[in-house]
Amino acid sequence: MARHIYIHNAFCVRKCPYCDFYSITDTSSIEAFYKAAVKETSMLGEVISSNTGRNALTDIDNVDTIYFGGGTPSLPDSRLICELLESAVKAFNISPDAEITIEVNPSSVDPQKLSDYRRAGFNRISVGVQSLDDKVLKTLGRLHDSKGAISAIENIAKAGFTNISADLITGVPGESLDGIKKDIRTFKDLGVKHISTYSLMLEKGTAFYDRYKDTIEDLITPSVEREMYHGTREYLSELGYSSYEISNSCLEGYKSIHNSSYWNSCEYFAIGAGSHGYLGDMRYGHKDDVRAYIEEMNEIKPEDYRAFLEGNKSELRSLYVEEMLSDEDKMREVPFLRLRTTEGILLDEFRRIFGVEFEDVFAPAVKSNIEKGLLERKERTLRLTRSGLDLANAVIEDFL
Repeated sequence: MARHIYIHNAFCVRKCPYCDFYSITDTSSIEAFYKAAVKETSMLGEVISSNTGRNALTDIDNVDTIYFGGGTPSLPDSRLICELLESAVKAFNISPDAEITIEVNPSSVDPQKLSDYRRAGFNRISVGVQSLDDKVLKTLGRLHDSKGAISAIENIAKAGFTNISADLITGVPGESLDGIKKDIRTFKDLGVKHISTYSLMLEKGTAFYDRYKDTIEDLITPSVEREMYHGTREYLSELGYSSYEISNSCLEGYKSIHNSSYWNSCEYFAIGAGSHGYLGDMRYGHKDDVRAYIEEMNEIKPEDYRAFLEGNKSELRSLYVEEMLSDEDKMREVPFLRLRTTEGILLDEFRRIFGVEFEDVFAPAVKSNIEKGLLERKERTLRLTRSGLDLANAVIEDFL
């Protein structure tokens, strides 16, 4: 059952040159978008509360996480964000200890917004810092500088938030491992409990892809990038941060429950243009089109929304079916998702869910990657080795 909700804010002041997430800089429709998102949230709650059939919408008792991502969720007036969260609280049974996260950018968050978020019920903040080196920030096209990022984190703590996450991008031209370590040390001193470290990726359709596609290895060689990756993880460990996933580390008790739900193949609802969800056998999404989203939410009937979520209707203006999963598809998703985690594939859990042994289903891939030293078996788990982390995509490809 879906116990998680992802809400996508599609608005940004400026598109970062490395980002391939859906966002737009035209904010003229922002009020209409949030009105539509409130309607979708309320309608989703009504569909669940009135549902009596035997399907993925049945018996949803509590919501464990709500995640506002983007885009830049801290860009809109806090009134719009808080009203949307309040609509979710009214529409669902929210667990008393639910993790409720909002992503913020240092350039668009301020003490008043943080105070409003806190009162509305947010209890976790994820800050898009990316670097505390002003030259690196300029390369990344960020709107803030290092002083602004530090000030934002200090204000978050002053507002009463203790569950603070910060992002770093590694492998940026002009960046060094010593510089990354310095940033991490500063985060620790500021009370940041969770750190996400993402290696710079050149995604087609981004300004960075056009700028660096022919020269990236001259700027950051693969060996230097891997040195940064492993050096970063080792330093995080020295400071008490446990690396529980390829890109995520935290102090004890501060794992991202929402993001962990993805890696554990949990179901989740999607709200907003550009959002994606997983329900029953269906992976679904809203098209990357704010206008289509607003129009559909203004016109859609609850019975059509219900029919879509039950897998009985796919021709809608914004909502669409990405994929209908068979049991074989779901089995293949396990290594795709779980090998990202330090814990790895839980063999007993796989057998309990699917009624077969993982190593029987994927015998050739398991055998070859263990022989190559890329996978290791530890009791009833399979996980990537240190060498396997460097070739994670190739290992995962063997299981698909």
